[in-house]
Amino acid sequence: MNKELPSAGAPVVLTYGRKEWHMFYGGVKFKHKLIEWKKFADDNNLKEGDGLLLELTECSTSKIYFRVQILNGDFPAELIPKYGKGATNEELILID
Repeated sequence: MNKELPSAGAPVVLTYGRKEWHMFYGGVKFKHKLIEWKKFADDNNLKEGDGLLLELTECSTSKIYFRVQILNGDFPAELIPKYGKGATNEELILID
């Protein structure tokens, strides 16, 4: 997905249910991470083993929008690669 997002970074809006969270996508400079992610994780009681589906709904150099689905510990086993990939934010599992 990094190819779709602006390399310089941009503001991000995550939508889950009827709520929105505003943060910043760091682009190349911040290794493609979402800055201020913790607020979203805390507000939604995310824990180890939960899965997230991020649907890119709009993208420009001025703002990025994602619709989020949370899989509360129910990430399908057949989608989890062997050898522990997906255990950290450094090794995300991407579904095309």
